Amino acid sequence: MFQWFSMKREHALLVLADNLYYTKFKQFCKPSMEGRNCYADEHYLPTLFHMVDPNGIANWSVTHVDWSEGKWHPKAYRAQDVTFELLKNITSIEESIHVTSDGKRVVLQRQCLWNGVKRPCYLFARKFYPEALDNMMRLFSNYTPF
Repeated sequence: MFQWFSMKREHALLVLADNLYYTKFKQFCKPSMEGRNCYADEHYLPTLFHMVDPNGIANWSVTHVDWSEGKWHPKAYRAQDVTFELLKNITSIEESIHVTSDGKRVVLQRQCLWNGVKRPCYLFARKFYPEALDNMMRLFSNYTPF
């Protein structure tokens, strides 16, 4: 499985120059440390950008993540999971629902608006096993979400 993350040049330079926040992150947040799992792409980078340049980020994901299994990692899609129906379901979600990870477990719901127009929230999803690639390529070549 792979994951990619894109950022603008200003943020890339910020990451390269940072030694204050990453040092703290590295010291206090490690995989499987005291029941916490912290990873640079999922925790350090979004936190850094939110702290240093909150207006320079979208603070929104166009990537759907299925946490319904209640595990440490989101659901991973295998080849047999990648169907037209899966793509249709993911690209038809029009409301973003987030449950906070603190003890309060607050449910946050927002409509997905792009330039004031209600649109699907997600363009894609994660995590896919390599075996799912052929199905994804076959379906995406003929798929138009809206």
